[in-house]
Order: sequence, then C-alpha cells, then structure tokens
Amino acid sequence: MPKPIYRVIIDFGFKKKGSVRPFVYKKIDTFALTNIDDEIKKDDNILQRMARQVKRKLHEIDIIFRDILVEGRYGETNK
Repeated sequence: MPKPIYRVIIDFGFKKKGSVRPFVYKKIDTFALTNIDDEIKKDDNILQRMARQVKRKLHEIDIIFRDILVEGRYGETNK
C-alpha cells in the first residue's frame, strides 16, 4: 500500500548535550511520510538528517523544534 509523501520545512534549534550555551537555529527542507507534527518530531530519518546537517551525531545534541511547515503532498511511495 503506497503512503503519501509530504514536503516539510522544519525550523529547529540544536546544542551540545549538557551545554549552557543557547540553541543555534537552522532550517531543513525535506520530505516526510506523514503530515502530523508529533510523528515528524519522532521520525528517525528526519532526526538523522538534522544531525548530519549540523555535522554532529544524534546522541551528542539536544534538538528543539520551533516550527514545522507541511507544504503539501508530493506523491506516493512505491510500496
């Protein structure tokens, strides 16, 4: 059964775990298999993509979400 693919723009902040410095904010433009905000926040592929963008490992950073914009449906998966 094919699943819909959505384009999402995520505004997020990150900092090293245990750091007292403020969060550094960035944006990422990617695709997700859901349009529900809570599921997007827990999606492992998106979290890994964020960590890769800031050149850190996922277990080394804290991530907060400022805004999640679901831009629209872009098609379906193959399976």
